[in-house]
Amino acid sequence: MAAGDLITRDGQLEWRGILLGAGTAYGWRALEGWLDLPQMRGGDVDRPGQHGAFPGQLLAQSRTISYSFVISARRATREQFTAAVDLLRAVTTPTENPDEEALVIRLAGRTWQALARCTRRSVPTGLAYDAGYIAGAVQWVATDPRLLELPGYTASTTLGAVGTGGLAFPARFPMPFGAAARGGVITWTNTGTAEAWPVWRIAGPVRGPSITRRDTGQALEFDPDWVIPAGQVVEVDTLARTVLFVGSNVSASDRLFTRGWFSFPPGREVQAVFASAATSSDSRLSVTVHNTAM
Repeated sequence: MAAGDLITRDGQLEWRGILLGAGTAYGWRALEGWLDLPQMRGGDVDRPGQHGAFPGQLLAQSRTISYSFVISARRATREQFTAAVDLLRAVTTPTENPDEEALVIRLAGRTWQALARCTRRSVPTGLAYDAGYIAGAVQWVATDPRLLELPGYTASTTLGAVGTGGLAFPARFPMPFGAAARGGVITWTNTGTAEAWPVWRIAGPVRGPSITRRDTGQALEFDPDWVIPAGQVVEVDTLARTVLFVGSNVSASDRLFTRGWFSFPPGREVQAVFASAATSSDSRLSVTVHNTAM
């Protein structure tokens, strides 16, 4: 089951295979840090001997998400109340060496994911607890503050092919031109608010593949003499800046000669062109990318 598959309505959170929020034992009180802009770190440099500073790049720090909830025995038996508390404690306990996991939340008809770790849990045990009532909270920290919409966008294309044709002589009018290039292009619009970084997969056989963002000319170009064999797939993760053979995790980074890493900016259609140093009808480029928000 993929992350977010348990969610059926707005106001629900999915974490480690359980649901919190609307329609669950963990009633929604408040959610903070999800739609908020994370704290920023700036690279401003003070102007020597003058007021103000030279503006530097603004980058977001980790995102802190807090969910406040209510568990009440008035809507369940005492046994169900106790079981709900025990389950919450179990799924919010970190492992010895915790990796970030998917925290998925649906609001206003859209489902978004952050990779996070649970860092705090509040389960008050005063008189209200004895009466079967808890107003508690859970907190997560996502080291990558970007939110990715689910499901992601996937597409694929073969290499562009040029049809036969051209001009015939002696010339006759109207002149018949050859067919335009077809295939070889992936087009997508990021409807989020932040740059979206794609994961590309290139399936062989292909020699000297390249992926170029048409509007800027930024390109990922491999050694023109290098061949990805038939049956092999190379994954290019533009955020992690890795180039790996799928299945073996053997790096092919040294074969990437031109490193014009590019993203999909928010709110604008972008075309990515797949090409190679030699034609191949069986090669394929695929992409996985998410609408991304900050």
